Amino acid sequence: MEYFKVNKYSSVDENILYISNNIIELLKGNEKEFGKLVEQYEKKYFSEISVNIEMSIYLAMLFLFGIGKIKVNNKKIKLVVK
Repeated sequence: MEYFKVNKYSSVDENILYISNNIIELLKGNEKEFGKLVEQYEKKYFSEISVNIEMSIYLAMLFLFGIGKIKVNNKKIKLVVK
């Protein structure tokens, strides 16, 4: 699956960059645990969550961690503002 490309055959909801942007919006203000973050993502962007979307959320979190936008401290995820 091409996670960084958007075309007419794939859903924008499966795009890592789109999900990363949504996660940044959810993390503004305070830090959250991963489970709570997934629950909030589900409530705001989906009526029901699937394994594929949950995996995409996890990959988006790894992407954000890799580029230094988030950090993890005591199982809580925090947005890093530079």
